[in-house]
Amino acid sequence: MPLDTYLKLQPVLSGLGLGLLVVLVVLVLVPSGERKLVRGPIVMLTVYGVARSAMEILPLHPMPVKLLHFVAIFSWCAAVVRSLFIVAASSRLSRIVGRSWPKIVRDVVQAILYIVIALISLRAIGVEPTGLLTTSALLTAVLGLSMQDTLGNLFAGLALQGQQTVAVGDWVRFADGNEGLGEVTEINWRATHFLTNTRVQVIVPNSVLARTIVRNYSRPTRLVRHDTDISLPYEASPERIRSIVLAAIRGVDGVASEPEPAVLVTAFNDTGVVYSVRAFINDYGRRDQIESAVRQRIYYAIHRAGLQLPFPQRTVSINGAAPPRLTTHTITPPPTGNAELVERLGRFELLKVLTPAELGTLAAGARFVLYAPGEVIVRQGEPGGDIYALERGRVEVIATHEGRPPFRVQVMETGGVFGELGLLTGERRTATIQALTECEVLQVSRAAFKPVIDSNPALLERLSVRLAERMQKLNEAVADATDGVEASERPDILMSRIRKFFAG
Repeated sequence: MPLDTYLKLQPVLSGLGLGLLVVLVVLVLVPSGERKLVRGPIVMLTVYGVARSAMEILPLHPMPVKLLHFVAIFSWCAAVVRSLFIVAASSRLSRIVGRSWPKIVRDVVQAILYIVIALISLRAIGVEPTGLLTTSALLTAVLGLSMQDTLGNLFAGLALQGQQTVAVGDWVRFADGNEGLGEVTEINWRATHFLTNTRVQVIVPNSVLARTIVRNYSRPTRLVRHDTDISLPYEASPERIRSIVLAAIRGVDGVASEPEPAVLVTAFNDTGVVYSVRAFINDYGRRDQIESAVRQRIYYAIHRAGLQLPFPQRTVSINGAAPPRLTTHTITPPPTGNAELVERLGRFELLKVLTPAELGTLAAGARFVLYAPGEVIVRQGEPGGDIYALERGRVEVIATHEGRPPFRVQVMETGGVFGELGLLTGERRTATIQALTECEVLQVSRAAFKPVIDSNPALLERLSVRLAERMQKLNEAVADATDGVEASERPDILMSRIRKFFAG
C-alpha cells in the first residue's frame, strides 16, 4: 500500500480498531448463546469502513462526500451504542440486577438512541436538525395524524409494561369465548401476541388491550382456584363424599397442597347432590388436563366406595286407572358368588398352599377395586390393614428413609402381592405403592385371614419367609446393599410376631 494511501486510511483503521475492540469486550461479557447478536455491530462497522474509505480515496463531489460522511458517523456510533446495549440487556446482567428488560422497552430505547445518533450525525456534517423540523411543520402534522394509531399502540404498550399488567408467559383473558383466553408470547411496540389452547395465535393491538378489562390468571401469583362440579347420589352423606373426594385428589399432578382443596355442597337437583370441588392449581395452561385428572381420580374413588354416578330421576304421578300389567319373564344373571374369587385367589403363588375351603373363606372378605394411573394404593407410614393382589396393571414400590427423597424400590407386575406385613403384624406400612397404569386389585381384609392363619401353619411359614425376603429387599434398597437380614426380620421372629398379633 502506498504511503499516501496508508496515511489517508489511518483514521479509518483507527476507527475500525476501536469499534472492533468494543465488539470483543461484548463477546467476553455476554453469554455464549447471545453472541450472535454482535453480527449487527460488525455489519455496521463494515459499512463505516467502506464509506470512510470511499471518502478518503475516491475523487467525489462535495454532496456525495457529505452523504458518505453521514453514513460513516451514523454507522460507527450505531455499532458502538448497539454493542453497549447488548451488554446492558444481556441475560447475565439481568440475573445480577434481578429483572430483565421487556421487549417493548428495548425496542423503544433503541429507537430513541438511533434517532439521537442520526441527529448528531446530521449536525456533524453541517446540517442543523432544528432547521429541518421548523421548516417542515406541515409534514410533521401530516405524519403525526397518520401515525396516531401507531403512537397510541406504542404508548399503550409502554403503559402495560410499566404497570406490569401482563408479561410474556402470563395466561390472560382479553375477550369473551374460548379464543379470548391465551398465553402471552410477545409484547412489541404495536401489539400483544397471544397463543390460545387451540394453538391459534391472536394479535391484539396494545391500544385495544389497554381499553379492555384484562383478567390475568398468572398474577399476583400463579396459584389459581379451579372449581370442578360433580353430581353424586343422595344415598351417600356429604361428609362421606367429602372424605372420599379429598382423599382421591390428593397428590394429583398440578393440584397444590396449600391452600388445601375443599368440597362444597352447591345444589340439589334431579340427578343428585351437586358438589363443587375447589382446588388451587399452579399451572393455568394445564387446567384442562388437571381437571381431567381430578375427575378421573374421583371416578375411581367413587367406584371403589361402591357408589354409582347418578342418572336423572323423576317422580311421576298418574291419575286414573292404570293399564293392565303385562307379565314378562326376565333372565336373572347367574351370581358370581365365591367360585370366581376362589379361582382367582388360587392363581397367586403366595396362596397356592391353601385349600379350596380356605380360599373360600378369604373370598368372603375380598373385593375388586380399581385405581387410576398415578394413584397411591397404600401410603408409607399409614396403619396396616388389608392385603392386595394385583390382578391387572403395574405398580411401583416407593420408600423414604431418614428424610431422604423418595426412591423406587421395585416395579411389581400383574400377579404380585403386597401389604402382607401390615396385615399380618399390624405394623405401619413400610413403603408406598403407587399405580403406574390402571390397576385392578383384589383386596382381602385381615378379618378374612385370621381363621385361615389359625388353621394353616404352612401358610404362616410361607408368609414369614416371604416377609423376610421383602424386608431384606427393602433394607438393601435403603442401605444400598446389606450383608444379611437383621434379627428382627428373620422368618422365625416374623412368625412369632404374626402369631402374637392374630392371637390378640
